[in-house]
Amino acid sequence: MRELATSAYHDVVRPNVDTLYSAAVIDLSHHDVLVDVPVIKDRFWVFPFYDVYANNYANIGSVTNSTAGTYILRYSADHGHKPGVQLGGEKEDGSRLKCDRRHIQGYINAPTPYGIIITRYAVKEGTPEDMAQLHALQNQTHLHTLKKHINQHTAPPLTISMLNSSLSSDPATKLMQLTARIAPHNPPRDTADLGRVTHMLNEAGIHPDGSYQPPRGVNLTAAYSASQKEISAAITQPQNHITLTHGWTSLSSTAQGDYGTNYAMRAFVAYSGYLALDASQALYPSYSASANKKNLNLGPQQAYIFTFGSKPPLDETGFWSLTAYDAEQYLVPNPLDRYALNDRGNITYANGSRVYGDASDSSRGDASFQLLVQPADVTPPRNWTANWLPAPKGGGDFYLTLRFYAPTETLRNGSWSYPVVQKGPAIVA
Repeated sequence: MRELATSAYHDVVRPNVDTLYSAAVIDLSHHDVLVDVPVIKDRFWVFPFYDVYANNYANIGSVTNSTAGTYILRYSADHGHKPGVQLGGEKEDGSRLKCDRRHIQGYINAPTPYGIIITRYAVKEGTPEDMAQLHALQNQTHLHTLKKHINQHTAPPLTISMLNSSLSSDPATKLMQLTARIAPHNPPRDTADLGRVTHMLNEAGIHPDGSYQPPRGVNLTAAYSASQKEISAAITQPQNHITLTHGWTSLSSTAQGDYGTNYAMRAFVAYSGYLALDASQALYPSYSASANKKNLNLGPQQAYIFTFGSKPPLDETGFWSLTAYDAEQYLVPNPLDRYALNDRGNITYANGSRVYGDASDSSRGDASFQLLVQPADVTPPRNWTANWLPAPKGGGDFYLTLRFYAPTETLRNGSWSYPVVQKGPAIVA
């Protein structure tokens, strides 16, 4: 993706407008893959590796102080290694391992032969010069297939025909058919859970031979309702969330990004933030005025004010944003084409000075500041314009996502005081 997402972008729910994405679908059934990582300075970046079930099993990037160079992505079951990052490309004599004349920085061991990479490069200023630098980084990021050292084909090649041919036009049936084709060749990482997973798939009509037949005598509407209740209940379980201050909550580290056998939380996150990063890379705290309602609501002349007691504490390359989404979880159309407020913009203190201004100007200290969320068709006074995040026109249900990239421990454990949220009349001139 060469440009940031806009309200016209509907490929995934809740896209961020903080990073440019580069995406690749991965097939390790017959080849390994060389991943060339360019030199990236002074900005957040991450190469997140996901298995076929959207588990973020490995990351290389600025948070982990990863080194530029070449990594070998391989199916872990072929080599007997645990999934994840395996740094070091040295031979027994101490010299660097080379592959196709490249020095190897390490290995990425994938738990499934199929998967995906969604690389994220942080946008700093969003100027033409900044975007040109990002495009150059994208152009220097390369993938190459590499013949396996062992003659073992663990799955059929992932082809366009496999993903598209002879599938139902009904979206739900199509999804089940596609799952049936993929599941037999991509077992769960926890092999001890294979029997339970296979049983559940069979109950759903997905069979080991790759076929799908809707289960007989099952009320699918009732089954769907039951699954939604289980998914909704999962987030309330103490092990799956962290209670923060002022009505905010966050997912626990075991319920975000990499889920193990916590399938209900994987489904929960997929619904509201597909392909989320794990908690070491980013936090996605949520606010709700009601324990039973995760979306927010505004009347035509109402607003939310978010009062930050101080700037969020982040690691060196970290940054934050607050993004609004409509009831369908897509970016909100608005006259400013503004989809988020963040530390790279022009948000101001009450006296009009910038919260994130010249680094050499320390006169402002770390004072409190406020952000305004109100409908896109209710324009606030000029002194609020820089801090206004437009919600859907006319009000109604919508969602907000607060993101912290490269978060510090004080953000993760809740010791930082999260913003106070107040709902009231819209602010007008």
